[in-house]
Amino acid sequence: MAKKNYRIILRNSDIANIENCSPRTAAQRMNDMKIYYKKPEKRTKITFIEYSKYLEIPIEEFAPFR
Repeated sequence: MAKKNYRIILRNSDIANIENCSPRTAAQRMNDMKIYYKKPEKRTKITFIEYSKYLEIPIEEFAPFR
C-alpha cells in the first residue's frame, strides 16, 4: 500500500475550507495564530500541527484537507 504524502504548511485557503468561512476571516485567523505562536515576521509559516494544537482538535481530523 502506497504511503500518502501530506502537506505540512497551512494556507489561508485551507482555513477557509476547514472552517467554512470567508478568505478575509481565514486571513485574520492566520494572523491570530502567528501572534499566539510569536511569529511576527512577515513570511513565517503555520503548520497543520500548530493549527490543530491552537484549536485543540486532533491532527487526524485534518487529513482530508492536507
